[in-house]
Amino acid sequence: MLLKLLMLVLVGLAGRVTAADAPSLAFGVITTTTVAETRTAWEPFFAAMRRSTGLDVRGVYHATYEEAVDAVVRNLVQLAWVSNKAALDCIERTNVEVFAQLVDSAGSLGYRSIIITRRDSALLSIDPLLNRPRTWRFAMGEPSSTSGAVMLEYALFVPRGIKPEEHFQALRRGTHAQTLAAVLAGQVHAGTYNTEELHRLREQSPAQAMQLRILWESAMIPKDPLLWRRDLPLSVRKRIADYIFGVGRTDDEKLMLKRMFDLAGFKRSSNQQLKFVLDVDDFKQRSEALLDARMSESAKNERLSDLRERYVRLSRAVQADTDPPR
Repeated sequence: MLLKLLMLVLVGLAGRVTAADAPSLAFGVITTTTVAETRTAWEPFFAAMRRSTGLDVRGVYHATYEEAVDAVVRNLVQLAWVSNKAALDCIERTNVEVFAQLVDSAGSLGYRSIIITRRDSALLSIDPLLNRPRTWRFAMGEPSSTSGAVMLEYALFVPRGIKPEEHFQALRRGTHAQTLAAVLAGQVHAGTYNTEELHRLREQSPAQAMQLRILWESAMIPKDPLLWRRDLPLSVRKRIADYIFGVGRTDDEKLMLKRMFDLAGFKRSSNQQLKFVLDVDDFKQRSEALLDARMSESAKNERLSDLRERYVRLSRAVQADTDPPR
């Protein structure tokens, strides 16, 4: 009888993952303002996540999208908040998948890229910015920033054969916060921003927001995803999912999420949310190849063939149902 009880206990323990057994997890967070500000906003979230899941989860804060993607690819982080374009880059290069999507305090699942200028600027519309080369100083995001770069390339630059580095008198690349500062200081004539950041600015610094004029806005972009490694144990992913999709019910949790990125919580998602950005990125790259006068016909055909193969491969990945465990 004693032996039978011992066997039952051992079987029960074998099915559990204790805090000591669970892996130490790093959760990467992109920085749209400053690393210090982002850390202050997100650390309470990770403290609550540790208490709720029993997992050793720590935040890792990335100053650039390139740094964020590199950390995911090298398995320096096992979970991450990144842009849609950065998520596509990660899925192309390593064993990760989308499992959640941000939901803001207004309940929106999307946002828009915008181009801003000072209200007292000579720029009254987007047309002079596009039609008068070598005239304007411009600030935009890194190549993996969906709203800071990808949407502009897709909707404005590529269809007109514009290469930003050649078109503008001076070009800066950086975070949305850096772009905003450059526009307000008059260091550039215009720059990229997005409606999420503008909403936060109107709440936190209405006087600054009043100094801005919007010259252009994009089509709706899906809210940013959360990624996790596909090789995380199912029991660990289940704990993470229970926390991520349950947080935001109490008043304290609602305030915590609000301070993070004006969030209300997270909804279940999958790689399928990246189909939009895949189509945008594919169009951009194919158009660039077709419009490149320096490429020979054979080199152009080879490039287009490579891009077709890439699109087919990534289409399979983004069409996969990666519904997180319930």
